[in-house]
Amino acid sequence: MDGLAAAALPADSVGLLEGVVTTRAVRRYRDEPVPPDVLRTVLFAATRAPSGSNRQPFRFVVLTDGRGAKKAKGLIARSAREFWAAKHGADGYGQGSGLEEDSPKARMARTMQQFVDNFEAVPVLILPCLLRYREPNPMEGGSIYPACQNILLAARALGYGGVMTGWHSGVEADLRDLLGIPAEAWIAATITLGRPEGSHGPVRRRPMGELVFEDRWGNAAPWAVDPPGTRHTSAGPPTAAGPSGGDL
Repeated sequence: MDGLAAAALPADSVGLLEGVVTTRAVRRYRDEPVPPDVLRTVLFAATRAPSGSNRQPFRFVVLTDGRGAKKAKGLIARSAREFWAAKHGADGYGQGSGLEEDSPKARMARTMQQFVDNFEAVPVLILPCLLRYREPNPMEGGSIYPACQNILLAARALGYGGVMTGWHSGVEADLRDLLGIPAEAWIAATITLGRPEGSHGPVRRRPMGELVFEDRWGNAAPWAVDPPGTRHTSAGPPTAAGPSGGDL
């Protein structure tokens, strides 16, 4: 980015690396709108993302408080509640550690329930779309998901937050009709944005030693060591280090 473009951007509240490691999934938002200048910066960051052959096939439908936006939020809210109800049962959120009020699993369940119950009230909803110029293929996500991550990182830099889901998929046909999204535009995700009720902070992930290999699969890389003080989780698929757990 040249100096002129950089000077035109608002002050960043966090450094790049700090933003990367502290951008949490934010599902609880204050009851306040996201200002247009914030949306402009966040979506500018999205449009700077890389894409295959630099075609920039991404498009973004931004929904705030207009009539169509309210209807779209209502549609996705219905789908979100159905998805969460199914996941709550399938993943056993009402069993085991999920019954312990202060366990990570129980806290996650409460957060998710609050999120889906109040989905219609999210300040901003973004539908990132990919204009397909060839048949669907396993690599096409590489031309839209970096833009989605840029949205979340830019929001973090400005004191906002968001989370990406796939809840639109349950009502996609209705969304297309409502918003005039053409058949060649693949709706890749649902992203909600707003001012967090809580705060950002270091995220919990599996230790690097379980995720990074050197030379061949399964060979631990001696340099792949987490910085001191890193917080870990046992969530996710089992690894050689042991079975997965419920710490979310």
